[in-house]
Amino acid sequence: MLLGATMPGKNMPRFEYKRMTGEELRAELLDMAMPVFAFARIFGVRPQTVKKWLREEGDIPPWVHVAVGLLRLEGALSEARQLAAEHIIRDNQRPGAGEFPFLERADEITEGNGDDDD
Repeated sequence: MLLGATMPGKNMPRFEYKRMTGEELRAELLDMAMPVFAFARIFGVRPQTVKKWLREEGDIPPWVHVAVGLLRLEGALSEARQLAAEHIIRDNQRPGAGEFPFLERADEITEGNGDDDD
């Protein structure tokens, strides 16, 4: 530690991250041809939350930058869709689809109409 340097306060976070902007996230999703609801479904967040990030109505969490980078690795997007399909027990907007409704068609997890905001 440098002489005279002060220790961060107990409530201060250890790291400060460069925040991804809504425009950066929008560009990444467009480049991957990934609809908002597909990204939200894979990562277990509400589509409205992602839409707020895109409108810059709140900070985009640091994990989003990492997640987007990982999705760009060869085969990662398909793997992420499969893992999400194995994790989604039910689609409350389509209860008739039964349990694990995306398992048989994990590569189609981008499907939807954008109305799944809740």
